[in-house]
Amino acid sequence: MNHSIVVEKFGIRLRPVRLSDAGFIVNLRNSPHALCFVGDSAKTEAAQKDWLNNYFSRSGDYYFIIELARNCQNVGTTGIYDIREGTGESGRWIILPGISAAPASTWLTLHVSFNILGLDVVRGTIVESNKNVTSMHKKLGMRFTGGCESRIIARQSVNLLEYRIARAEWPLISANLARYALLAEKFLQGMDRLFTQTNNCTSAASGKTWRARCRSV
Repeated sequence: MNHSIVVEKFGIRLRPVRLSDAGFIVNLRNSPHALCFVGDSAKTEAAQKDWLNNYFSRSGDYYFIIELARNCQNVGTTGIYDIREGTGESGRWIILPGISAAPASTWLTLHVSFNILGLDVVRGTIVESNKNVTSMHKKLGMRFTGGCESRIIARQSVNLLEYRIARAEWPLISANLARYALLAEKFLQGMDRLFTQTNNCTSAASGKTWRARCRSV
């Protein structure tokens, strides 16, 4: 769906997916840390653009890029789709390794679902072996339904656990998510300061500024 929703909080922004994001999405969905937990994905940028062109004309489907608010760096994706009779599915949630954007992007996705789209229920599925994500959802108070579906992902049979969040449950989950999101935002700010300091060190021997080679968050 060619939507225009942009939301930002806790140092993280969700913005609509663009056709120019195809390359980023292909790399993200086919990366080693994501392959075992997401469904079938396009393998080339051209194929992903074809998928996106179909998506832009599809109603009830909101696909987002997750960005760092401070520099607009793409760090992941998320989405809300299959919206019918007040219920939507949350998914396509993938974040680059080492980026503390999980709590904020989850909060923003649910904020869009309940407060902007006006949904009554948000459902989702998680691969049972994805222990980090299932653990996070349980800590936040999300309710697993007990439903279990088998699917083939990356040529392996996996079990999908279903969770549901009702509108009445959102205030408590929102408060729990906000606490984690604030901590993650402080971590990102600390990493940003460290990166800035490291890249502007002054060599005592030469008295000249040098730029260290380090990885940006």
